Amino acid sequence: MALNIGTVILRERKEKSVTQQQLAEFLGVSKAAVSKWETGQSFPDITLLPLLAAYFNISIDALLNYQTQLTPEQIRRIYQALVKQLETDDSQHVLAAINNMIHRYYSCAPLVFQMGVFLLNHADLLPGESKQAKITDYFNRALTLFEHVVEITNDPQLLSKAKSYAAYCNLSLYKPDDVLAQLGEYVPEYFPNESLIAWAYLAKGDSQKAIATTQSALYQYLAVIMSQLANYLQLVKQQPKLFQQTFDRGVTFIESFHIKQLNPAVSINFLISAAMGFAEQQNVSLMLVCLTEYVGLLETVKLPMTLHGDDYFNRIDDWLAQTELGNSLPRDANQVSIDCVTLITENPLLMSYQNESQFQDLLQRLNKVEERFK
Repeated sequence: MALNIGTVILRERKEKSVTQQQLAEFLGVSKAAVSKWETGQSFPDITLLPLLAAYFNISIDALLNYQTQLTPEQIRRIYQALVKQLETDDSQHVLAAINNMIHRYYSCAPLVFQMGVFLLNHADLLPGESKQAKITDYFNRALTLFEHVVEITNDPQLLSKAKSYAAYCNLSLYKPDDVLAQLGEYVPEYFPNESLIAWAYLAKGDSQKAIATTQSALYQYLAVIMSQLANYLQLVKQQPKLFQQTFDRGVTFIESFHIKQLNPAVSINFLISAAMGFAEQQNVSLMLVCLTEYVGLLETVKLPMTLHGDDYFNRIDDWLAQTELGNSLPRDANQVSIDCVTLITENPLLMSYQNESQFQDLLQRLNKVEERFK
């Protein structure tokens, strides 16, 4: 981002009702130099900045028009712009832009946090020699950013998220002891603040705000529960009976809350986890059931894929609008969809099933899905 010092000098000079010549004489430079500063053709020498700031009775940061902190909306726009830049620009340029943002706003904890999240979500699209090398590199970079956030923030929510993301990085980097050291050995007791917020609104007579608060909490719980069920499937895949029970309950949950329409991403994650488990168990019929549901969901998903409510969750728009990325996904929706296709077409676990006629049909349908997303 360019410095706007010239605009500030011009504005302050006019407010002070002095000419370019008068300012030039005070600073011991030429009138032409002041003119070039104000038109953006050049910048004052760094040694003149304290003198200029004192002359206008403003801080050097104000003189440079430099803000150390960004608003949530500004951070959201930066994140989304970087996602779009990845679609059209060389990944080296995108990485340079990320580094520039981090250096420029190193004291802005929310921005640093989101840059770490960006590195995690787009590591495979950034420069690097191999997929594993990229994960090692960018997850280490993100870990450093999350640890920096922990050092500089006083926001308890951001602090908690930064610690959790740091633990995720350590887990991905095969450092389980560091994860346990950061998060503890047991799941902490949970006290739902959203219930207090909802009842506070109700005490104020604002039942609609109370409903909206509770809806936004339930909406998040759905995603968390589906994610936990997908993870649990992987933990119990060597126990077919428990695996089947978990799968059945997850399917009931999806159907009860219309999660395929409400949040297709978590439904996709659950179905692929189930399909992989059934494949390892050599339960071909149920594996194909899951993959058929999976492909059907990809065929019908609406683009751009965004977070949204429905007739039941009809009060969550304001909550979504104030979240860090709004209703946008942390990764480009098209790229997410392409990843979902390659997860099947390039999965070594499924190679042995590619001669199955039903599997061949699914592959043909996936090829059409991939063309739609490109």
